[in-house]
Amino acid sequence: MTKEARARQRLLDTAKTMAAGTYCRKVVAPLFQRMIRAEAAALPDGFSDCVHDGSLVFAGRIVGQCVCITCGNVDSWNSGIKGMHTGHFLASRRNSILLEEDNVAPQCASCNFYRSGAPTEFRMWMEHVRGIEVIKRLQALKRQSVTFSREDLVDMRIAFRDRLKLAEAKMKGM
Repeated sequence: MTKEARARQRLLDTAKTMAAGTYCRKVVAPLFQRMIRAEAAALPDGFSDCVHDGSLVFAGRIVGQCVCITCGNVDSWNSGIKGMHTGHFLASRRNSILLEEDNVAPQCASCNFYRSGAPTEFRMWMEHVRGIEVIKRLQALKRQSVTFSREDLVDMRIAFRDRLKLAEAKMKGM
């Protein structure tokens, strides 16, 4: 058995100690959200599309920072619970969209938590950046039921962890 296969088996053994839904929400989803912010922060210095005062604008950022897509606030990608979050366009705990990359983007704590995701601004950003077809696809997905097996969840965890490590390495190398 290879080193990777043994590591996967250990993760699977851990996953079997929890209900699949609990494992998804307590282990896989937080890793997914961290990966999304890290990948946004690993992009080269430049400008990111965001909404500010009801208009689409560009906000400047450097490597290691995320721009809140609904207000333009700039902060470190790993700034903690009061800093950057990963906001969901369609708020739902359904598996069909919980781990859907097109449904999430960096948001500051103020927009994501205190403004309930700033839905008007998030929709404006989604239409401009991702397009109406993606919004329609996500709305259709939200009505579907998806069940992940523990094996699926472990494989997602491994993939998300690898992508997170790659993004962190990019930030260190720039």
